Amino acid sequence: MTSMPPEMIHILVNMTSLVNVYLDTFESLHQLPESRHFPQGLRELRLFADAIEQDPMPILEKLPCLVVLLLQGYQGPTMVCSAQGFPQLQELELHLFYVKEWRMEVKAMPKLSRLQLYLCRNMKKLPEGLLHLPSLKELELWVVYPDSEEDVTRKKLQGRGCKVITIERQGPTYLPPSQRRRESWLSKEYGLRTTRHW
Repeated sequence: MTSMPPEMIHILVNMTSLVNVYLDTFESLHQLPESRHFPQGLRELRLFADAIEQDPMPILEKLPCLVVLLLQGYQGPTMVCSAQGFPQLQELELHLFYVKEWRMEVKAMPKLSRLQLYLCRNMKKLPEGLLHLPSLKELELWVVYPDSEEDVTRKKLQGRGCKVITIERQGPTYLPPSQRRRESWLSKEYGLRTTRHW
């Protein structure tokens, strides 16, 4: 596993006015840079990696202005979102996570309105902390853990009016919009095709 290249960290540190950052594609990352290395006014971050070794949430949850976050490739067994973390986050997409347990403390992500999980097959259940999010209106589950339909947290979210979308089929036709846009961009700019995971 490697760290993010120093040249890239240097750019992030010195371009303090950045509000949108798109990083694609890392083969592997040991961990993300410390939160102080990211622009503190950052509102949208999209980071695609084949493998991230250490939990990225303790770093990213400290970004005070982050509204949209898309992450791909975390391979650790647990993920923790702390109380008071992600104070402004409204949209979260997690792709190809190998997490078995997601722990979310009360008062984490207080403004989250949309959550998408894509190919998170190892997750045993949704975190109960989602039930403490008053703004959560939409949950998308794209080819996730086998027992998702019986998940207690999912049922409770549906019961209180949260829209739950489940996509169980796999293939190029059944990609989340963000993945389709990414593949189109890689193909157009570099003639690349991404690795399939089905």
